[in-house]
Amino acid sequence: MTDHSSIEALKAAVPRAWHAVLAGFNAPTQVQLEVIPAVMAGGPVLVMAPTASGKTEAYTAPIAEKILGGSGPGGLSAWIVSPTRALVNDLTRRITPPLAAMGLRVGRRTGERREISGADPPHMVVTTPESLDSILTRTPSMLSGARVLVLDDVHILAGTPRGDQLACLVSRVRAVSKDIQLIASSATVDDPEGIAGRYLGRDAGIIQVPGDRPIAAEFIQGGWSGLAMGLQRLTAQGGGVRKVLAFVRRRIDAERLFSMFKGRPPFGDAVFLHHGSLSRSRRETVERRMLTGTAGLCFATTTLEVGIDIGDIDLVVLAEPPPDVSSLLQRIGRGNRRTRTTRVWCMVRDEAQRLRYEHLIEAAGEGRLLGGSYHFCPSVLVQQCLGLLMQTPGKWITAKALAPRLPGWLNRTGWLPGLPELLDHLATQAWLVPAGRSRYTMGEKLEEAFERGLIHTNIDSGAGGVELVDQDTLQVIGSLPRHATGDGPMLLGGRRLRISKTLGRSKALVADTGARADLKVAGRGPLMHATLARDFARFIGLPPDTAPVVYMEDGAVGLFHFLGDLWSALLGVLIQDRTGRKPMRGNAFCLLMKGLPGPFPLNIPMEEIQAAAIRHRIKLLRRVLEGPWAKHMPPEWRTRHLLECLDMEGFQKTLKGMVIQDPAQPAQERVLVRLISPLRAGPGTLVNK
Repeated sequence: MTDHSSIEALKAAVPRAWHAVLAGFNAPTQVQLEVIPAVMAGGPVLVMAPTASGKTEAYTAPIAEKILGGSGPGGLSAWIVSPTRALVNDLTRRITPPLAAMGLRVGRRTGERREISGADPPHMVVTTPESLDSILTRTPSMLSGARVLVLDDVHILAGTPRGDQLACLVSRVRAVSKDIQLIASSATVDDPEGIAGRYLGRDAGIIQVPGDRPIAAEFIQGGWSGLAMGLQRLTAQGGGVRKVLAFVRRRIDAERLFSMFKGRPPFGDAVFLHHGSLSRSRRETVERRMLTGTAGLCFATTTLEVGIDIGDIDLVVLAEPPPDVSSLLQRIGRGNRRTRTTRVWCMVRDEAQRLRYEHLIEAAGEGRLLGGSYHFCPSVLVQQCLGLLMQTPGKWITAKALAPRLPGWLNRTGWLPGLPELLDHLATQAWLVPAGRSRYTMGEKLEEAFERGLIHTNIDSGAGGVELVDQDTLQVIGSLPRHATGDGPMLLGGRRLRISKTLGRSKALVADTGARADLKVAGRGPLMHATLARDFARFIGLPPDTAPVVYMEDGAVGLFHFLGDLWSALLGVLIQDRTGRKPMRGNAFCLLMKGLPGPFPLNIPMEEIQAAAIRHRIKLLRRVLEGPWAKHMPPEWRTRHLLECLDMEGFQKTLKGMVIQDPAQPAQERVLVRLISPLRAGPGTLVNK
């Protein structure tokens, strides 16, 4: 319980913001008690706290106080960078009323909204990394008066190309506004010191407030009919369930379930759909209805995994186990903010899937995120080279001038010495033009991309999309990749659609159809790191470093390694090179083969591992986050990045310590064969050997 003296000290620290920003809390939360004084002190701060802990107010209140406590509330003083446009809109909606009560204005800067006027700018702007990149490249003077830069929900971007882009942008902001205060908010992460070092600097203070809400998990069998029966039972018994958020992995699953539940009890017409192919206006309508309505059931992909405020969710449903512990915490953190317990229903097909849920829940409860190690994504340097050249008044760049504008810690990665090679390579691709004395100026390709605003993003948009417009209402329904629009009817927004007229390569009119429809959106599934996969082997009771072998009736053999997706692929190509037998399929837990390839050696020389990785690099690169600019790097850079991500020394050590158990113990077979099921058409049948 918060003591009276702590509350009085907080009131004294933020007297103007106390009632306006913190009035919605019965008492200051723990994160507010710790963060507000730290932000007021002026140093860099990393705030780690769970969803609904009050961390947004913890940094908003002192920032507002500082703005009013300066020479006057004039001018643009604070910038908040949020991972997505939806989060920008949501955050703006939440902080605008309390700040307006203090006489402060909030604006948005995204590709869709530019609420920054030159004559009378807002005091605080909420933006995305891409828009911040655009501002730094085109009008960097706009940031010259900035006093505070906040990186909101930085954990969503950390470890991705967009996260490395953001780290570079922070360095560029500091070059424009040298005394700016840096703040980052995050959920719990494995390596807080690493996050702080990359985004805020080594001297950043780290404030971590652990979550204290236990997870009440129930396991639901019987598929979606089982879920429907369970929801009807809860609502009939007055189980306190009014709003339900159901997470599915694929967009087609969300579409089909929306069609299945829409108009039926217990939610009737209060059934909603939310995924990335729907138009922005349709997604925002769903968010608003879930926020303001008294009841609702929403089927969503990861688009609602992030912290968009859709009101108090009474129950979170998981259609299948999330890929990692962080995703689990993100999803279940959306529910039961009014209570001390997080309520979640886990839908299970079999015992193996239930064990995966139980493992993730155990790790979450113990605070073990079991994530992978960090590796800088060098393709970001391509994008930053182009942006920094265009930011320079003379529109030229050299490797020597480029390096100081990038994060200092990049010197430890070994990538910066290669900047001259990178600039030379970009010149061969017509992005740059050599101008003597190691200088490079803008090439035709860069000029065109700059005019179209294409150089500010590290979002991999695939092969381009087609905007689908209702031919009767002329409203945008959503957008799909081109390959998904040219092969028959489509299922989108709960409607069966056909293209009635094409309007160029990027737009088409659509009409309803009675034909059978599907939603064909290709995409790579989430990858599991070796740390999580090997911990799962421990959880199901396998002895350390054991690799069981399971035989199936049709002659297929499952070699269980629990190496994670990337190392699994590497092991697969090593087996192929050594034995000539290519595994049929593989996942994070096992390789499925037509037969066991004899006594496969586990003590493989490093030279052989590296040679196999290079020979099969195209296949292995599919399991590495490269970013959309990777194809513009020198080929040697892509190979080097792959080898770094593979951690071949760790792989070799793990493989050397493995003991193949042939065959698996009978007590383990029943669970292990279920883990093979996703790789097969059916569950398969065991053979006793």
